[in-house]
Amino acid sequence: ETVNNVYEEVSNKANGKFYYNAERTGNNITAMYVYQNTGNGKGNVSLKPHRKYEYDYAADGTLKARVTYCWNASNNKWERAARHAYTLDNNTYFAEYSRYNHKDEIFDQPIDKMVYKLHAKDSVNHVITYHRDDPSDPFRKISDTAVNEPFYLFARK
Repeated sequence: ETVNNVYEEVSNKANGKFYYNAERTGNNITAMYVYQNTGNGKGNVSLKPHRKYEYDYAADGTLKARVTYCWNASNNKWERAARHAYTLDNNTYFAEYSRYNHKDEIFDQPIDKMVYKLHAKDSVNHVITYHRDDPSDPFRKISDTAVNEPFYLFARK
């Protein structure tokens, strides 16, 4: 539902720098294409591929992963760049970011991780952020924040 809302918001803007197209399976957007307008801005629209996002959903419809692709104009194809993975376990929501390793053709271990502690009604009460410069390094805590006002997790259905 959140992916659909974002798509509807950005795709309805006229005369933007970016244009959007989506593929759907049922009610879920499974891929979103972003094109950059390289026209002169005087009604001349010239689109070139910019980014592609592929979305994967759990059986209950919540977002499991988003893979980002960048357009390689030299090879005239989409190339994997990164992945965001999302999991929920015992009122704790995890969001992890991994880069794509082109040499080994796999996603590296995550380099960024956010941990959201949830109240019983899906509002967030605590957020911890971790980072590591290299996938083989241990995570180090970047921030640890208590949330005092109701904040609802956007990727949960």
